[in-house]
Amino acid sequence: MTDRCPILNDREFWTRLEFATSGWLKNSDNPALRRFWIDGFIPEAATNTKRGLDVAGVVWLGKGSRMQYQYRFLASAPQKLLHGHRHDFEIENLSLDEGRQLLEIVITDQKMP
Repeated sequence: MTDRCPILNDREFWTRLEFATSGWLKNSDNPALRRFWIDGFIPEAATNTKRGLDVAGVVWLGKGSRMQYQYRFLASAPQKLLHGHRHDFEIENLSLDEGRQLLEIVITDQKMP
């Protein structure tokens, strides 16, 4: 797994995901999700999957203009994203469970037009 774990330390990727996730939440069809934003991902562990890699860790989730909460996150990334080109991605799906304080994100490689 060593060749697949550089994503854990790729600060640029996690910053880009922070902004992409905040934008996804802001533009969500679900009005309840629009009040949330992301203030940082802290990846801690990675698990190989058939699809690619699941990365787990801590995410700081903002709610409204001033409140922030520490949640857990699980981000599923495809194989293609693990071998460079981590700037070409988009969020395929996002799920926020306030009760479990868990944010789940499915990331996909960006489709070229």
